[in-house]
Amino acid sequence: MYRHRVKKAPSPVFGDTLEALQYTINEQRKLIDADGNPYVFNLKAKNRAYQEAHGRALTDVAMKVIIKQMEKECDIVRQTVPFWIKDDDTKSPQASILMSTDFKTADRVMILIPNTMEILGSWSRRLLCNENVDVGSMLSVVRRARSEGYGVLILNPNAHWFVDGRASVDIPTKVDVPMIPKLNSPEEHVEYVLSTLIPEIASKKIFFIAHKYGAHALLHTLSKQFDMFKNRVGGIALIEGVHSIDSYTDKSFQKWWSLNAAAYIQSEEEEKGQVEFRIHSGCNCFKTGTQQFDFAIVDGSPLIFEFFDVRKDRDNTFSTYKDLLLPRDDRDPTTAVITIQDELVEDSYASYVDPDEAKEEEGSQVVEEVVDDEEIEELDMGRLKIVAEATP
Repeated sequence: MYRHRVKKAPSPVFGDTLEALQYTINEQRKLIDADGNPYVFNLKAKNRAYQEAHGRALTDVAMKVIIKQMEKECDIVRQTVPFWIKDDDTKSPQASILMSTDFKTADRVMILIPNTMEILGSWSRRLLCNENVDVGSMLSVVRRARSEGYGVLILNPNAHWFVDGRASVDIPTKVDVPMIPKLNSPEEHVEYVLSTLIPEIASKKIFFIAHKYGAHALLHTLSKQFDMFKNRVGGIALIEGVHSIDSYTDKSFQKWWSLNAAAYIQSEEEEKGQVEFRIHSGCNCFKTGTQQFDFAIVDGSPLIFEFFDVRKDRDNTFSTYKDLLLPRDDRDPTTAVITIQDELVEDSYASYVDPDEAKEEEGSQVVEEVVDDEEIEELDMGRLKIVAEATP
């Protein structure tokens, strides 16, 4: 008997321009097809693999257009990594990062780190395709950063493989595809690029925005390179970060992290604007009031720029501010009064209280009265003791 063998369908091939895919970007900065309809991912399509491949192709070509805009409007250039690759070398495994021409000389700089599987210059494929190319990409953030005088660096921590002469974020189906040196993982990429570039820049005012897994990769690097960063970081904004402070046990680093980092997270609409300390995150978390995690990027960005604005001119030497725990400004969520919990709840300040201490304090709020003029006593490994009626 002969067994019928089903042939595997070849991978679909799409054009490498928006025109070839019959899409354009309209005045509202949405991707629309030839009939003027916005892009829609068909969740019920029979050929899901085709839908996903088409969506990836569309975001790839859209980002080519967006990066050209960044280069033209924001004075952004490509930089090859690893840094030892020469300009005329196209065969060695390599990828690109983006940076402003003044990154090494600017008075203050902003470094952007995306989530896993995002391509260079993109925050969210879904936002880019379904909502708006400026917010789904990093273009709107870069535009504002440049208008406010920041030098900009955009990392590319997901391009691990070198496939058919180009970097790829997708796991290759081919065998014997080389990985790009120093880019074997998001953590390795972030640590390599920052440990190489930061010693070369003039700025002592460094600001970070990291999305989801990018927050973990950043935390990994800052912990390992703490001495290099502790007196130079002005603020760290984490959008829906999946990081955890648990394995980083150095008390000085934990304290520094809590005083410099703020997470912007999804929440119920009625919780918008609330701030609470989360032990797992090691920092205060600002609730954006959106239940869709990608939209935390949209709702969080203006708040992040306010946060950075109130810190951009301060002395970032850790020893000068490590004991100053009151907020300098109500737009700074890192030192804002946390949400006080009456009950023990998971992942809150209360959950960190020792069981024996909890018994002693049963029935009382987690607030200390201080009779003298001291407004705040201490921040010890995330246990923020707040004085009643303390004001910014």
